[in-house]
Amino acid sequence: MTHTLETEGDPATARWPLLFYAAATIYILIGVTWGLAMSVTHDFTTSPAHAHLNLIGWVSQALMGAFYATLGRRSPGWMPAANFVLTNVGVVCMISAMTLMFMGVLTMEEIKPLFAIGGPGVLLGFAVFACAVFTALARSLGVRRAAPPGVGRLRAVAPPHTPLSV
Repeated sequence: MTHTLETEGDPATARWPLLFYAAATIYILIGVTWGLAMSVTHDFTTSPAHAHLNLIGWVSQALMGAFYATLGRRSPGWMPAANFVLTNVGVVCMISAMTLMFMGVLTMEEIKPLFAIGGPGVLLGFAVFACAVFTALARSLGVRRAAPPGVGRLRAVAPPHTPLSV
């Protein structure tokens, strides 16, 4: 018997929460190991990078996975994919750059390309996530798209009476 998350429409959307959880799990395993190594060596030079990994990698990815597992099916199917790719490329580049910078392995000039990819990647990933959240909210409230200029206004309509579903 195969078990999948229940989704409306494309069953392929069921994989995105699992991918977010898998990425979060990898990041927390790295983060815990990193934290342990810092505490054993009493060298906390890279603690800002460690904190960013735990927050953006572990916490944020897990929350995104929870959203896409519950309410995310109400957002367009391309959003979880874009969110996942942008955020994870951003995390890997940003944390690598921060670590190399704090360890003094590379100069700031040498690290700039990683920051140039990492920072905007994370920001764009979070922007896509925000769009997914607000799209799901609008759809759950039954908000219709705005009509062309001069035709009408954006308005909320009551959704049809159906049992609550997540």
